[in-house]
Amino acid sequence: MPTWNEPVPMEPKMRSFILTCLIIVVPAFAGDEPSLDIDPERVTVSGISSGGQMATQLHIAYSDMFSGVAILSGGPFNCAGNSLMTALKLCTTNTEDPLPIADLASGIRAAAAAGDIADPKNLADDRVWLFRGNQDSKVSALVHWAAADLYAEFVPADQIRRVDSINADHVFPAKGRGNDCLKVIPPFVGDCEYDGAGELLSFLYPGLAEPETGQVGDVLSVELPGAAEAELMETAYLYVPSTCADGVQSCALHLVLHGCAQSAEVVGKDFIEMSGYLPWAESNGIVLAFPQVQKSVALPMNPHGCWDWWGYTDENYAWRTGMQQTVLVDWLRSLMD
Repeated sequence: MPTWNEPVPMEPKMRSFILTCLIIVVPAFAGDEPSLDIDPERVTVSGISSGGQMATQLHIAYSDMFSGVAILSGGPFNCAGNSLMTALKLCTTNTEDPLPIADLASGIRAAAAAGDIADPKNLADDRVWLFRGNQDSKVSALVHWAAADLYAEFVPADQIRRVDSINADHVFPAKGRGNDCLKVIPPFVGDCEYDGAGELLSFLYPGLAEPETGQVGDVLSVELPGAAEAELMETAYLYVPSTCADGVQSCALHLVLHGCAQSAEVVGKDFIEMSGYLPWAESNGIVLAFPQVQKSVALPMNPHGCWDWWGYTDENYAWRTGMQQTVLVDWLRSLMD
């Protein structure tokens, strides 16, 4: 997928594809969500590209809420340092300048001491999964694996998994779904013969069962309170497995963050339907939350709907008080109440 300042490829979306799951999208409104029983010890987050950057921001800022993270083609926490120029020079295609891991780790500890983020000691028992296609043309290996090195300052090595052997470009890796794995075109899901969603969920939640059937239930459209002020779409999406509805059983909660030019405003629900999360969630009692970023052509420009990892919404974007983080965490808490 494009980075924040690149044009969206104009090639038409793939017009036909085989889905192993049946998706039914039905309207719903805030307040109509099913009553849920969420296990607070099983709340995790994943994201690709700018969504990967936001995933690590949320995980580290709210390590008292999240127990694990999966980062696909992302970078280390607060890499941009509230600077667009730093984001462009250091944190995307950079292949020459090593990232200052020790300084970033010190920054995390200092931010925690100041109360801007949670205590990083919370990370000690978390699980971290990282993926970068070995043909990724948008985020360099140097940048992406710096995220793994930074996590290694706080998380034991055996709780960090690095996946770097898949022949993929800057796409979400799937199995039996999507475009050519080496073509960075909408909806930026690649048929890489690698079930990225299943792999990351199975690492974050050890012991998951393989999906027994491709059929799943409804994807609900719900209102996201506070979205507009944070440059997010007011409509988000929620998938509630049949065993989780109305508190039938205690379930996990996983937040999924799309990449640039991958929101519903741009690609419809293709990413939600094709990425592979839904069958795993249905078979294993995992509620999925899919918030969406709003495109913007007004200053500050965000024409492709990227998550804020350099400061276009406010200077506190990386901290617990950041506008987008606050909206997302408040939403997740409402689902857990």
